[in-house]
Amino acid sequence: MKKCAYCDIETKLTKEHIWPKCLITRMPNLTFRYIGSQSKFVTSELVISDVCSKCNNEKLSKLDSYFCSLHDKYFKNFHEEKKQFIFEYDYDLLLRSLLKIIFNSSRTVNSEDNFFENFKHFILNGNETWGNVIILLDIITPWITRDSIKVYPTSMRCGTVEIGNKNENFIIWAVTVNSFYFYILISKEKTLSETLAEELNNIYNRIPGSIIHPFKTQTLISDFSNQNSRDAHVGFVMSTYEAFYKLYKK
Repeated sequence: MKKCAYCDIETKLTKEHIWPKCLITRMPNLTFRYIGSQSKFVTSELVISDVCSKCNNEKLSKLDSYFCSLHDKYFKNFHEEKKQFIFEYDYDLLLRSLLKIIFNSSRTVNSEDNFFENFKHFILNGNETWGNVIILLDIITPWITRDSIKVYPTSMRCGTVEIGNKNENFIIWAVTVNSFYFYILISKEKTLSETLAEELNNIYNRIPGSIIHPFKTQTLISDFSNQNSRDAHVGFVMSTYEAFYKLYKK
């Protein structure tokens, strides 16, 4: 009997997928998963065992279903070019879905004093506004090799984002599915003060993508980085090559 990571009730706990199970099922070619805290690749599905069945089956499963509906409408279709389009969404469900993936992933590294515990009740129940959270969406296009072969950005990734300068008062994470790169910028303070304006502006200018409007149901995605699938993945591939080779040899 341990406390559920979401509702804090002491009960028997179950396994919760870091990524929605329905998304894993929809992307069967992604057979290798990387565990950053252990610097290794595995072929098994990534799960954590600290969520009660009620939270898992009644509330979190609804977020999984919503995120997978976005896959069916958007994520499964690769973008061949940086061309503007309308992205339709339910902001409450989108933010909760992204934060759920981040909270699940972050607990594999830090289960105590986890910053994202501040959002766990919102992830479960919604109906809150967060003036200290910004979602941006960038689109990654295929890389065309010298032999004219298209390499598509086929992946699911979640992790912190380094932007090249020091940011003391903000946390930046990315949740990416194929061409869709969501960047989540969060102030450590729930209310953005004027003293943080300069730091926020410096960070914002370094994060690509269009801001997803929190009080609308659709946004014109028109601001893009110049990254393709090679640019977006080469750093990760180079830094994890040895870990991948160890699993590949098996």
